[in-house]
Amino acid sequence: MLVVTFVLGLVAQGSRAAEEQSAVSLRVLVETRLGELDAHSLAERSRAERQLLDLGPDVLPLLPAPDLVRSPAVREAVKRVRRQLEQRAARESALASRVTLHGEWTIESLLTELFQQTRNRVELSDAARSAVKADAARQTRNFEFDKRPFWECLDEVCQQWQLRAEFDAQRAGLLLTPRQPSDLAELAVQRSGPFRLAIHSVEVRPVVGTTDRRLLRVAGRLAVEPRVRPLFLHFAAGDVQAIASTGAAVAAWNPAAKYELPVSDAGRVVPVQFDYVLPASVASPKNGKPDQAAATANLLFDLKGRIVLQLAAGTERIVFDKTSQTAGTARRRGGVTVRLREVKFEPSATDLLRAEIGVAVSYDVGGPAFESHRTWMFHNAVYLETEAGQRIDFTEYDTTQQGDGGVSVGYRWEKLTAPATRYLFVYEAPTLILDVPLEVKLDGLKVRLE
Repeated sequence: MLVVTFVLGLVAQGSRAAEEQSAVSLRVLVETRLGELDAHSLAERSRAERQLLDLGPDVLPLLPAPDLVRSPAVREAVKRVRRQLEQRAARESALASRVTLHGEWTIESLLTELFQQTRNRVELSDAARSAVKADAARQTRNFEFDKRPFWECLDEVCQQWQLRAEFDAQRAGLLLTPRQPSDLAELAVQRSGPFRLAIHSVEVRPVVGTTDRRLLRVAGRLAVEPRVRPLFLHFAAGDVQAIASTGAAVAAWNPAAKYELPVSDAGRVVPVQFDYVLPASVASPKNGKPDQAAATANLLFDLKGRIVLQLAAGTERIVFDKTSQTAGTARRRGGVTVRLREVKFEPSATDLLRAEIGVAVSYDVGGPAFESHRTWMFHNAVYLETEAGQRIDFTEYDTTQQGDGGVSVGYRWEKLTAPATRYLFVYEAPTLILDVPLEVKLDGLKVRLE
């Protein structure tokens, strides 16, 4: 075990050294291309812009803020490059995370590697850690993942160690706990992109006041990778069709219904439910017996259709340093603009500082994410950062204005160490609001009767 840990440590050190060297090389390359954006030749300038785009979204943190670039031509080129790369990064963040790893792993080292590759936080509960340590045969497991989607990998990890994953709001990630006999059974699972749809029940229920039809209810949970920030689930009742094993399509319970479900800021799991009318022609056997329950026990159902999740994608750090912490200063990233409304650092009775910073945040697009529910915007990460990189979260906040596409919020901090110039103000905002479809395709759902 010591040998395995030592080898993994050497591999990790080598990997970190390679990453650091790669980061230095990338920075030098970006600086070279930025210099070429000011070349005399149009061909050279165009080539430098294309090459910056070819480097991909990894160069975004290395691009200067446009308002810090003196040359108007270079400033416009940097804006174009940033805009295209931000949109690409936002769309890529809505794809499935991929995992590549091979060989024997302890569960702790495996979860660390998963985070490094996907930025999805997965942790062990105390009970899970104790259960794994108590069984000598479960200390390590062999895995062969080659660009496998995150949810497939995590399901295999849970199967190998007899664990289950649940979302933990406080950790903003997944918590692995031991499996229990009382856990909800998963009748069917579909993994697509960053989504995992699990069906937990397919029930036929009586309809009060009628004997010629019954209610078919399919219920489950839609989970999203922890790194992804879902805002809304929306679909129409007719968007997902149920088809009986007899070949008959089953009508939606309320064909005109449209659903728009806000996702809690505290989690990444959305309960889903699809209701259908089960008429006698589907539920009754061919011999005409009226016992619908007995007939339905032999029926299976397929679900086919589409639901859509609206995601806040492409989160970026928008930073105001000591030279830009003045009212009216604005920073734009992708489709979002953050403008400082006020900045105050004042001494308190204890010789420490009290800070008040007001911001106006606006998006280029409005719509459902802004019209009726804006709570997600109040959960954007906002903090002060010291020269040493220490993060200081705000003490309290209040909303001063709301409108379609934006909000104004005031943040306050207490007991800050002087001087005020040592602090950066950081606002982390998703740069793009995306509608990401999930094509539902679940076959052979078995009915449970009530």
